[in-house]
Amino acid sequence: MEGVVKSGRPRWLAGLVCTVVALALGCARHTWKRDDVMTWAGCCEGTDACLALLQETHGPDTGEKWPAPEQSCAAWKLGRAGEDAVPRLTSLLAHPERRVRGGAAHALANMGEKAKSALPALLDAYEREPRGMALHALSSLDDERATPAILRHLLESPTSTLEHLGPALAPVLVGVLESPESSWEALVLVRHVLARRGSMYTETFVPRLRTLLARELAEPTLRRPPGMSCPAAPAPSCEAVFDGCTPRAAYVASVLAAYGRQGEKAAPEVLQALQRGDVRLTPVALQALVAFGSPAAVPGVLEQLAAPECRARALTSLAWLGPVARPAATEPLLRLLATGAEGWERARAAEALGRVGDSAALDALRQAVDAPHSEVQAAAVDALGSYSFQAHAEELKPLLQQVVAAHASPVARIHARLALEWRSDQELRPADSIDCARLIPGRSGEWTVCEEGRTSVQLHWDKPKAPPQGSPCAAVPGGDSASVLEAMGEACLVGWDDGEFGGTLEVHEAGRVTVLEEPRANPLQVVRMHGALVVLEGLAHLLGGAGRLMRVDTSEGRWRATPWVTLPGAPMAYALDDAGDLVVGTTDQRLDAVACGPAGALAPAHVVRITGDGRLAPVEPKGQP
Repeated sequence: MEGVVKSGRPRWLAGLVCTVVALALGCARHTWKRDDVMTWAGCCEGTDACLALLQETHGPDTGEKWPAPEQSCAAWKLGRAGEDAVPRLTSLLAHPERRVRGGAAHALANMGEKAKSALPALLDAYEREPRGMALHALSSLDDERATPAILRHLLESPTSTLEHLGPALAPVLVGVLESPESSWEALVLVRHVLARRGSMYTETFVPRLRTLLARELAEPTLRRPPGMSCPAAPAPSCEAVFDGCTPRAAYVASVLAAYGRQGEKAAPEVLQALQRGDVRLTPVALQALVAFGSPAAVPGVLEQLAAPECRARALTSLAWLGPVARPAATEPLLRLLATGAEGWERARAAEALGRVGDSAALDALRQAVDAPHSEVQAAAVDALGSYSFQAHAEELKPLLQQVVAAHASPVARIHARLALEWRSDQELRPADSIDCARLIPGRSGEWTVCEEGRTSVQLHWDKPKAPPQGSPCAAVPGGDSASVLEAMGEACLVGWDDGEFGGTLEVHEAGRVTVLEEPRANPLQVVRMHGALVVLEGLAHLLGGAGRLMRVDTSEGRWRATPWVTLPGAPMAYALDDAGDLVVGTTDQRLDAVACGPAGALAPAHVVRITGDGRLAPVEPKGQP
């Protein structure tokens, strides 16, 4: 991009700052919204014109199933047309160009009930092309007559579409779990889909899943998928691993875990699963009990806390359990806060202490505010400002005010500011905002963003490129909707991000899937720094921006994700400096402000550097773009 950088710092850094600030102002620059497309004068008017636009193609067919933006506009408008358009759209389902077939299916999906007569043609299109857009339309129609076809083509169907099956078709997925003939591949796929829609159909699915889990546990020998065997006991793992040694009960328990506290009625069955002592079932059952907030999970989680390879998982679990783990977790967490070998261990111990909420931890947390490691400082402030210590709000207020005014860590300042705002119900203006008025809009209506040399990346809108044939990522189910696809030798790191609905981070290998994070992950991008594989995660929401770095490690064939560094807001751009350190631009602005912030407003934006040992420090660029 064009622009002039006047700064004593590297030009890529100034570009990074410019990018972050520009991204923090959504409505201040020209943006192309879906609403704009729907009323775009260059789209089409009337059924004939929209059908003609839907069939316009430019250049050779690339095989892309999604139509171009103009055709998407036409499909949206056709969705508002009368039923007389259905036969003409139905005929386009057999068009030789895939993008036209996709546009027709997209239009029929938008028509909803009006397109019921197209069901036979959509089923034929789905049989011919399971990976196309026909299933998208079938899921919108939500007709039980599509059930046999979905079962036949389950493994070929787009995972992202299966996740949106309606109440009439979604039960087919539970039926796959119930069938003793379901393959390992089908169980892995269905577990993934159902675990990502855990808030749906609680009243009907949870009882069915409880009954199914009880049935599987009633077997003297736990049943595994047909054709799969486990000749030797697999290595223990703290993560959920699905392979040939994983019993069918683990798939069911994993889906129940996705219902969180809504699924706690299944705690007796899950506790029984934990007591079976199966290497593959135990970690899944324990994670389910944690998701339910069950006290029965505490002993097992504390055992994990004592094992270094399981510590990251245990600290995450204790933070989720909160007061349920009190007082049993307080002493081991205090010990880890004082003696943890790495900064992230001490920091996550501080965070967990804040969720557990035992007042016996207050003195140690106060001292940790000035700990040598930036990550520990910020976590201690977060803990002290948490709801768990609301009874001590007045005595902690001066400390939080001091942190806001003068603490070196931008993350600590944000945590303190949010705690004070929440307790006083008054918004405090950040002292470290960047003046967005320094950016000058160009004649085209877009902001000028300065980039030279190393480039920064707009994380939230960049999707991974399709992996080449032969890559371990090429055959990942649902890879076309992934936010992260990163080859790691013969394995593939896969991330799906659904914003405030959460997401998943998994490792796919031949015959095995390891679930590293679920369901509260927001993976956006992968970067390699100082020999480590780091995933940037983040979310801009109505409470502000949140982000962190997850470190992915492997040891003796077992994968784990370490919650490594907390960022001062949602990551919007990144770069590696000459020393190999990671520099990240973030914003902690509220989502509504990001989308509609006025030009010249002050946007809470930060640029920070993270070193190889996980220390975070603000970068203070000089000059202006």
